Amino acid sequence: MRKLFLLGFFPPLLGGCATLESKSPEQAVAERSRLRIDALMDRNYEVAYAFATPGYRSTEGVIKYTSRWAGVGMWRTADISSESCEPSDVIDRCKVWLEVDYQAPGFEPVTTAIDEDWLLIDGEWYLYQKIGE
Repeated sequence: MRKLFLLGFFPPLLGGCATLESKSPEQAVAERSRLRIDALMDRNYEVAYAFATPGYRSTEGVIKYTSRWAGVGMWRTADISSESCEPSDVIDRCKVWLEVDYQAPGFEPVTTAIDEDWLLIDGEWYLYQKIGE
């Protein structure tokens, strides 16, 4: 009976271990960047704002952030083209490159590249943005 109990107990534990595998920095930052892009394209600026660094959020409010991204309404698609991370003794940093297709009213569609800097702060990745821009 004890063997049957143990056989029934261990497979769920082993399966649980597979779900605990950690993501690479590139995977983690790409996932956060995608969530932020989706929030921006849905015009859910408060959700997108939460991805900005704590320092940015302590200085610039959501209204200023919203005005920075007002043109996102013209975005037709936005995809991550690549990401690259550099571990450091000071702060881990990742760069994410986006390819954005947008169309301004009365103009032909255009594709442009946007690069984002992400910083690892207290175990979470945040988008770095210059204050006042």
